[in-house]
Amino acid sequence: MDEKLKYVQKHSGSLEDFVKKNSSYYLESWKSEKIKFNFAAFLFESLWFAYRKMYLGAGVLLILNLIINLITFLLLINTKFFMGGTILVLFIRIYIGFKANDLYFNKAKNTLDKKGFQMEDKECGTSYLGVAVIVFLAVVFQVLLDFYLGVTLYYQN
Repeated sequence: MDEKLKYVQKHSGSLEDFVKKNSSYYLESWKSEKIKFNFAAFLFESLWFAYRKMYLGAGVLLILNLIINLITFLLLINTKFFMGGTILVLFIRIYIGFKANDLYFNKAKNTLDKKGFQMEDKECGTSYLGVAVIVFLAVVFQVLLDFYLGVTLYYQN
């Protein structure tokens, strides 16, 4: 933790330039020894990751949520464990809420430590386009899932 604090103090200007929007929140969180819960990451998990340009995390969470939805509908809907998927997603969201600021710090540190890094780098700031892509993919996957489940349930009867 002491190493992280020293890094933030030494590179606070660069970190502020990297984060751009809402940089005071993140700098304060990274300087603090207390773990700060990120409500935006908790509520909007994959969208938050896409907004902060952590696309791999956004994609993993999107796919994980789709797999949990599929398993819930196909295997658990007719059992007493049908809320299992919702409870699992809630635990994942709570974990993300507590870990999001650390994950974002690691991304910022890795980006700043890159050789030849420039503040105009495409990894800096936020991305509404990333959010739009995740929303689009989520809608497409959900429509495909609904279609598959609808066809499957229709032909089972």
